[in-house]
Amino acid sequence: MLRRLADHLWVAEQPQTYFGLSIGTRMTVIRLENSNRLVILSPIQPTPELEIELAAIGVVTDIVAPNAFHHLHLQAFQQRFPQAISWGPPFLRQKCPHLELDRLLNAEEPSPWPGLLLCSLSGLHTLGPTGPSPLHEVAFCHTPSRTLVLTDSAFHFDASAPWLTRWLTRIGGGYARLEPTILERLATSDRTSLRRAMQAVLQWDFDRVIVAHGAVVETGGKERLTKAYAAFLGSDLGPCAGAPPIPKDHQP
Repeated sequence: MLRRLADHLWVAEQPQTYFGLSIGTRMTVIRLENSNRLVILSPIQPTPELEIELAAIGVVTDIVAPNAFHHLHLQAFQQRFPQAISWGPPFLRQKCPHLELDRLLNAEEPSPWPGLLLCSLSGLHTLGPTGPSPLHEVAFCHTPSRTLVLTDSAFHFDASAPWLTRWLTRIGGGYARLEPTILERLATSDRTSLRRAMQAVLQWDFDRVIVAHGAVVETGGKERLTKAYAAFLGSDLGPCAGAPPIPKDHQP
């Protein structure tokens, strides 16, 4: 199931539907340099085969729910890897009090993982059955491989997606383009906070972009994401004085 993208970087995919629409889902696995520690971002349903493949490359020490929606398989992973530390956004404790989170994601503090940068995408919402819902998403950058890891802040479906998914995302966004969908564009009202967060993300040095739904963007990801969010937010996304700088000890 694991697919290697670069040194110390793998992904694994599984089928998933959202209100009957086939969108698939993707987990990212990062092995911290000079160690055998594995950080799991957006866990999928663990299987015996996946466990064997993970054991072959390292030891699962951290399991991360990167936003308020990608927690469906967190408990299953916790049961398979009980010694691992579970992480999630603070809001997840309110939304799912039954979930046991050992640590809370705090992008304002130094990253707990060497070579992995964090940024909270404040202000980003999506449109759900009950109306606009905050995603509470954290973006990650694996600096050794120059890879940005997103969850529901951008989609990138291609010709390999089912025909209905292709048809709907041609209309609603996310087909053959790295971009948020109409659900995020309609639901997000605090665009000032999101603009500031995305400006901080775009200061990072990345080329590849991993998304949870759709195809991995192997090259040109920063330019494509900049264009998409400039159109979404209706403004230039160049560096600004308000964007937090990258700490010196976390620069690639």
